[in-house]
Amino acid sequence: MKKILGKIKKSWNENRVLFMLTIVLIICTVLILGVVVDYFLGTTKDKYGDRLEGIKKVEIKDSKIKEIEKKVSEDEKIEKCKINQIGKVIYMDITFTDGISLVEAEGKVQGTLENFSDQELKFYDINYTLIQPKKEGTEGFTIMGSKNANGSGIVWNNNNPYTPEEEE
Repeated sequence: MKKILGKIKKSWNENRVLFMLTIVLIICTVLILGVVVDYFLGTTKDKYGDRLEGIKKVEIKDSKIKEIEKKVSEDEKIEKCKINQIGKVIYMDITFTDGISLVEAEGKVQGTLENFSDQELKFYDINYTLIQPKKEGTEGFTIMGSKNANGSGIVWNNNNPYTPEEEE
C-alpha cells in the first residue's frame, strides 16, 4: 500500500500542473454541457418571458371580443370587424363599405376605444387596420394606426401613395 501511495505522490509532484489543468478542463466541460442542455432542452419557460406579467388581472375574455366585434359591425358604414388578441396586443381589422371618407372612418374607429375599460386601455396596445376596397366610383384606402398602452390617442401612419413626378 505504501508503494502505491508513494507512486501516486511521486506522480503528483512531477505532474502537478497537468493534473490541475485536467481538473479545470473537466469542470469547464461539465459546465458547458450543462448550459447547452439547459438552453436546448430547458424550454419550460413562457416564450414571452415576463412581458405578460399581470395579464390575468386585465384579461379580456373571448366573449367580450365577440361582443365588441358585433357592436362595431352594427354600424351601417362598417362591413365587417375582426378582432384578434395576441399577448398584450389587440389587432382590429375593420372593413368599410363604399361612401365613407378616410377621415370619417378614423373617427368611427376612435369610438371603438369606448368598448374597453380604462384599465384595459392602459395595459393593451391596440393596432388598427382600416380597409375600404377599391371599387368603381371610390378610390378605396388601407391605413394602419395604433394606440399605445402608454399613449392617449390613436396614431395613424402616413397613407399618402408615392407618385413620382415626371421629369421635364
